[in-house]
Amino acid sequence: MSLKRNNVWLAVVLLLASVVANAQPEKASPNKNIQRILGTWKIQKILSGKTEVAKNPTSGQWIEFRSDGRYVNKTVAMDSGSYRLNENQNVLYLESQVNSDDAKHESKKIVEWTIGFDGEAMTMQQHTKTKKSNADTMQYVYVRIDESGQDKK
Repeated sequence: MSLKRNNVWLAVVLLLASVVANAQPEKASPNKNIQRILGTWKIQKILSGKTEVAKNPTSGQWIEFRSDGRYVNKTVAMDSGSYRLNENQNVLYLESQVNSDDAKHESKKIVEWTIGFDGEAMTMQQHTKTKKSNADTMQYVYVRIDESGQDKK
């Protein structure tokens, strides 16, 4: 009888543990960069190698990645266009529509960036095959300020 009673208590404890575990689902963090990148990001700092060259640089700088594959980048000037992401290589392609003229068949400017995520921070570094300038070694660290990634029409 004691063995039967122990089995009943064990079953009750396991059932309660299962209910508690399922009743409080954690907010799952996205495992793909295409999901992690959505939202608005504000520049936090700029690094040259491991040296921080600017803390809170131009606080008005931000970039927004929308779920429809479009981006808006506010730096010194406004930029916008489409983006795509190579998940395997962690390379982000920004195809700017600013200063391109479809009527003149001008090619749109495509800039490649290596990206990485660390918690709620995103690091972007311009991806080039050859180092041409000091700007190519700069890393831009962003922090998320909005997760929606929805078009704000």
